Amino acid sequence: MAVTVNNQHPRIRLPKKPLVELGERILKEEGARGDVSIVLVDDPTIARLNLRYHHRRGPTDVLSFPFYHEELLGDVYISLDTARRQAKEYGHNLTREVRLLLIHGILHLCGYDDQDEESVKRMRARENYYLG
Repeated sequence: MAVTVNNQHPRIRLPKKPLVELGERILKEEGARGDVSIVLVDDPTIARLNLRYHHRRGPTDVLSFPFYHEELLGDVYISLDTARRQAKEYGHNLTREVRLLLIHGILHLCGYDDQDEESVKRMRARENYYLG
């Protein structure tokens, strides 16, 4: 089980090691098997993915793409532009917001969803746990 971080954003840079470590911790504690790729992108990139795969216009903060393969769990795309706006709106820093989005995205790959009130509560509890 490996976590890789690929920063494709043209301007914003974040340290990769803390994101890799957090991702590996989540996978280990959730008992997930397979590699995860974290891709940090800008709003235009995530907007294209959002339209193509979810048929929704505009950027979003995080998208998860499960692979359902023995060795590959999936990809998590995070828009650093949206994360920056949300961090400002919520009154915390970009690093905290990206950590939350990373947790959220990986939990989706691990089978959590946020489709109804009960599953939202369960997922939020796990997010808060990993945020520490």
